[in-house]
Amino acid sequence: MTVFIGDRHFEVSYRDFSMILKLAVKVSKLGANRRSTGFRMTFASILFTKICVISLSLQKLTTQDIPKKHIAEHWDYASSFSLARNLMECFHTLFYLCFDDILEEERITRKNIFNLHDIKAREQLFTLMTALSDEEVKQNNHSECLEYIMEELKCDTHFQTLEPSDKKQYISGKKAFMMSREDIEIRSGGDKDTFKMWYKLLSANTHSYPLGFFHMIWGTRGTGVRSATEEQYTAMALNISEYYLIQSVRGMVKIIYPDILDKLSPREKKLVDLNNQI
Repeated sequence: MTVFIGDRHFEVSYRDFSMILKLAVKVSKLGANRRSTGFRMTFASILFTKICVISLSLQKLTTQDIPKKHIAEHWDYASSFSLARNLMECFHTLFYLCFDDILEEERITRKNIFNLHDIKAREQLFTLMTALSDEEVKQNNHSECLEYIMEELKCDTHFQTLEPSDKKQYISGKKAFMMSREDIEIRSGGDKDTFKMWYKLLSANTHSYPLGFFHMIWGTRGTGVRSATEEQYTAMALNISEYYLIQSVRGMVKIIYPDILDKLSPREKKLVDLNNQI
């Protein structure tokens, strides 16, 4: 992953991101209305759709050519950072569940643990949303689902090879992934240190940590007004998002929907470098 601070002007970053997004939407449409061949294809279709939606939101947020008589120019790099982080995380999930070159037994284990985390998370959420106790929530909403997934894990050959301590941790449902985001980044071809740097910066602004707002005092960013810093940071969000959008398109075409490759023009293939491995 190579994204340099200030390596492209905002206008160039916006143009390049928009070109990739246009191709991503085309791939999404070409892959629509197909009969699923399994959970890998189903998850990939859903997650790629989510990635396209996030990207379209980012494009709308960073579009600055609206006639002034309709709306005043507005810059909000922090929100673009939040969307970029969301896209980054969605790609990690897509790669982890659908693109990663692993044995099918391990992929099934990843899916089962993911599903178990979903059940546990819904129990906690619905408990907070209602006056029901934990036990009532389990009995009324999720007992059958939980029993089903626990039975799946008992028959899961790869899961049974894990260390007892790891199995206990995953059965608690507290973890959705069997590896860290840093490891997913490396497996997808990215650089660990570069990822950690960008993730920390994006997160600081997403969560309004001091790093994300202290320098607003000097009015160089975060006030809705155009500035050199605001443009630079917004361009960074677009550059980071473009990288993960390209990776997503490449994986969908080369792994999930290989027949789409013949429907793309030479320019479109070159745009996401489809000669490279995912």
